[in-house]
Amino acid sequence: MTKQFRKGLWAAGTLLMLLGSQSALAGVCLWGECSEMTNEFRTLELRPKTIALLPARSTLTQDGAFNTESKVGETAGLEDALANSLEKEISALGYSVRRLTFDEIGQDPQLSALLSAANQRYDEEYATIVAFKVKGIRYRRYSVGEESRRLAKYLGVDAVAFPRMQVVGASSGSKWMSGLGMKEGKAGGINMEFGLVHARTGDIEALFGGVSKSSTGTFGGVSFKKILKKADKYMQDIAETSVRKMPKVDKALKPQKLDEEATELVLYDDVDEEAVLDDLDDLLGGE
Repeated sequence: MTKQFRKGLWAAGTLLMLLGSQSALAGVCLWGECSEMTNEFRTLELRPKTIALLPARSTLTQDGAFNTESKVGETAGLEDALANSLEKEISALGYSVRRLTFDEIGQDPQLSALLSAANQRYDEEYATIVAFKVKGIRYRRYSVGEESRRLAKYLGVDAVAFPRMQVVGASSGSKWMSGLGMKEGKAGGINMEFGLVHARTGDIEALFGGVSKSSTGTFGGVSFKKILKKADKYMQDIAETSVRKMPKVDKALKPQKLDEEATELVLYDDVDEEAVLDDLDDLLGGE
């Protein structure tokens, strides 16, 4: 059952690479560390203290001179290394992290069902974030809704972290073409983002991520073989980068009491003038 669940995650991860060019990384944080938060998260009003860290959904491809070969069957080692590093870095900021493993999920049918529903809803919102603007998070435009609230309540946490990782390994042909100036950009590299969804609102309250700079290399990135060989190094690098702007937990905070009242959707009726102007700018083709 664990293998079947892991295969399901790999298959879903292929959605991420459909959002951009096959020979480039698809994601939100493509040029370095990035962060976005709602005002309530930033000001501690909805800052979580206990976080469930889900297994990452990953997409791995090897970029060739003329084709891209899928590597989705080899993500297990990278995902485990990423989870180890993220758990360490987030915990160091004062959060209580509950890391979910494939074994735990495979042995609990109810948890598996809740997780699948929440992951599906998150991926729908994540696709919108990648396609449009991550800045929409600050205006509370992305919600995972009831699916995430049910999962958080079942796990007894006040937030859930959804990691999404994209890895492109550069082939020797691709690096050669890049070195000759026949191919634009750096084909190889790793980028990762994780969204924090609060149990009370069901919204994506914050998103943090970054690029593993040590994986990009000089001429078009590093090979997939090297990425796998140095998985711990690259995953630690990207975990440190992604949490750099994640605020520390307020030690005075108590974990949210996840009763029916606490998991009701929080509504914000005030009109955000900055959000309206930003939407207008998008419609007019502004950056």
